[in-house]
Amino acid sequence: MSQYPPGGPPGYGYAGQAGFGQEGYSLPSMTRTSGAAIASFVCGLVMCVPGITGLVAVITGIIGIVQTGKPEVRGRGLAVAGLILGMISLAGWGLLGVGGYALFQSAKPQRTFARTFIADLAARKVAQCVQNSTVNLPAVRLDGESKKMQAWGPLLDTTIIAFRFVNNNGVYAGTVHGICRFPSAQHSFVIQLVKDSTGQFKADSLIWEN
Repeated sequence: MSQYPPGGPPGYGYAGQAGFGQEGYSLPSMTRTSGAAIASFVCGLVMCVPGITGLVAVITGIIGIVQTGKPEVRGRGLAVAGLILGMISLAGWGLLGVGGYALFQSAKPQRTFARTFIADLAARKVAQCVQNSTVNLPAVRLDGESKKMQAWGPLLDTTIIAFRFVNNNGVYAGTVHGICRFPSAQHSFVIQLVKDSTGQFKADSLIWEN
């Protein structure tokens, strides 16, 4: 005869399985927070890298939402927030990019004028430069600028590095910054532009910065 009552010794559950009382005991399932959800939220907050962090936030946000579909994985709120922030970041940088490109394209005539003006000076086309200048750049001044450029050697290329244009009550003014490359060195310049009564661009000043 067994010295234990039916069902096994004390402390064992049904059918002899370990447990407390007459029912079996199981440990609670372990939960964790989705790493993708955390990464999405962090990248969504960091919008300093144009497009990249926003794209990462969207991708990891989607992954985090999928992962948090499992009961043991938490962080769905972080994933959703990161996804939304990532989409906002992409939309914002996209608008900035489109606006910047539109501004760049709208300034193409001014940039072309500045390049042509510098090329004419380098080619000793002083008379042409006089026609494209205001009275603030007389022929004697332009001739001197052209001779200065001759001493630097042939003009290799001209790069426009910055520009700014404003139209204040119909009075147009613009500034073009550029760099001319010669065989011996590079020289930076600033050209002030205005529009005459016919709407044509005119150089109002020319300054060499080095």
